[in-house]
Amino acid sequence: MKKFLALCAAVIFLSSSPCSAENLKFIDALDDTGYYYDADSVTTESDGIFTVRMAVIKASLNRMYAYDVRIVYANRTYEILSSKILSYDTRAILEVDNSRRPPQKFSDKSEMGQMVHLIIYGD
Repeated sequence: MKKFLALCAAVIFLSSSPCSAENLKFIDALDDTGYYYDADSVTTESDGIFTVRMAVIKASLNRMYAYDVRIVYANRTYEILSSKILSYDTRAILEVDNSRRPPQKFSDKSEMGQMVHLIIYGD
């Protein structure tokens, strides 16, 4: 029940925040952390290379982490293009980082791998 309430609160929060997703899709949750991506933000650069907006909500820390991510499916890599940290309860932006991070590997079984699978193959 606690997990369900946290997820409901996250969806309501994301749908009304300034960095809210237009078409928020739930990926998974672990304890008090929920993983989401914005289906409307997916843009294809070329075959197997796309960008997407995603969010991670950590309820116990009162934080939401919003990321713009570039994914290269063939290489199984993702690159964070920019990020924001927000206070979960007040929606105040606490930090903005527009610097790109080096590409990171992901496995098909990871949260990122699950997100990529959902984007490519749908629900």
